[in-house]
Amino acid sequence: MQDPSVQMELFNLGIKMEQPAAKAPEELVKATVVDLVMQSNDHAFDLFKQEYLDVMQKDPMIMPVLISALAHDWVFKNHNWTEDQFKAALFEHKIYDDPAVAQHM
Repeated sequence: MQDPSVQMELFNLGIKMEQPAAKAPEELVKATVVDLVMQSNDHAFDLFKQEYLDVMQKDPMIMPVLISALAHDWVFKNHNWTEDQFKAALFEHKIYDDPAVAQHM
């Protein structure tokens, strides 16, 4: 289960199950959301590598949950978009189907 491609697929499946009922704010256009996803995931993976590698050895399934939480926290802290607002934009623009995002992740 430590195969990164399997972990990423599980992460993507988990995201698709969490579609919020809210509508995305108009300001969160696709290009903005793609940029925020890439920046927030870079931040989350860097922090994960620095702080949580030991935890992952004990529980590999924690990685997708933790990366998502860290990324959403970064978006809120740096751009003031709540998790529900950002998730709504992710789904509305089908961000995880975007080839640039998939390659980046």
